[in-house]
Amino acid sequence: MKIGLQRDKITTKILAMYKFIINREWLLAVLLTLVIVTVGSIIGIENNKIALFNPSPVSRYVTEPTNKLSFLANWDGVDYINIAKHGYSSPSLTNFFLLYPIILNLVNKIISSPLISGLIISWTFMVGAIYYYLKVIKLFFQVEDNLEAVKAVFLFILFPSSVYLMAVYTESLFAFLSLGAIYYALQRRYFIASFLTTLACVTHVNGVFLLILVGLILIEQKEKLRNVFIGLVIGSIGMISYMGYLWAHYHNPFEFISAQHNHGWLRHSLFSHLNSFSGVDFIFALVTIAAVIYWWKRRKSFAIYSFLYLLIPLIGGQFGGFPRYTLMIFPLQFMFYDYFRNKKLGYQIVLILFSIGWTYILLQFAAGYIVS
Repeated sequence: MKIGLQRDKITTKILAMYKFIINREWLLAVLLTLVIVTVGSIIGIENNKIALFNPSPVSRYVTEPTNKLSFLANWDGVDYINIAKHGYSSPSLTNFFLLYPIILNLVNKIISSPLISGLIISWTFMVGAIYYYLKVIKLFFQVEDNLEAVKAVFLFILFPSSVYLMAVYTESLFAFLSLGAIYYALQRRYFIASFLTTLACVTHVNGVFLLILVGLILIEQKEKLRNVFIGLVIGSIGMISYMGYLWAHYHNPFEFISAQHNHGWLRHSLFSHLNSFSGVDFIFALVTIAAVIYWWKRRKSFAIYSFLYLLIPLIGGQFGGFPRYTLMIFPLQFMFYDYFRNKKLGYQIVLILFSIGWTYILLQFAAGYIVS
């Protein structure tokens, strides 16, 4: 009898805790981040016990070799840490925008490990990104149930290239700022949306795309044109400020564009690199085109925003890093949710395919390789 009562009490407490978490978006965001980071870290650590590492010296973070999570700072993570510690030692680094290194530098003053500092930043903003993703889904699709909104979040955090959300990269910060800006733009709160946009513009060059998206959303939401104009002016301050910094230091406000040459961009036309166009590139390009078509008659702002990302390989002359860029095409993930949310089997198949892609990219990235 006593055992039965104890079980009932435990069950009641578990249900109460479940309801407490499920009714609070921020707690859901924390829980989902902890799960994905824990699973990703374990897979990466176990993979690196048997994997053949990329021999290229620029592919891996080796400054803290005893830290088993050092693989989460591979490739661009190395550059962000170096900028945070030493500043822009070369103009060739200016394609890495400065907000993330600034935050990393500040946290590193408190925490001695640059790696741990970067991971704390990325994981914290990952919580924020998931929180705003939940808010956008509930607002845009008029979803009241948090569990239903979590179905959409899974398509974000298990999107194949979402691996970079938990790495020492700008993705989690940019996603947090972008989704926050989209959320407030949908509410016609143009000042907050524009403020977050200007921060996004000093986080990544793709902030320019967000600026256009926020302006278009405000127009679609019937915001006054005067406020839309003010919002665009505020939103552009970040990019203008960074260009001013580059003008003062390198006498070239477009130095971040010149720096792209060091990474193989803007040197040739895309057609001259078609022989390096991989199956993965084709899949990501195809779903991006699908997003443009899907949203054109439903929400033109989303369609235009998705199309802008297709210009990256067209103008840049290569598909390098394109899978990672598509992570920030939120309308693409919204499309999958909107189309499959009432198709149980279809949703499950998509989620399985996403999970397989996520695991594959994680294993490659952990070993010092970039999937493109």
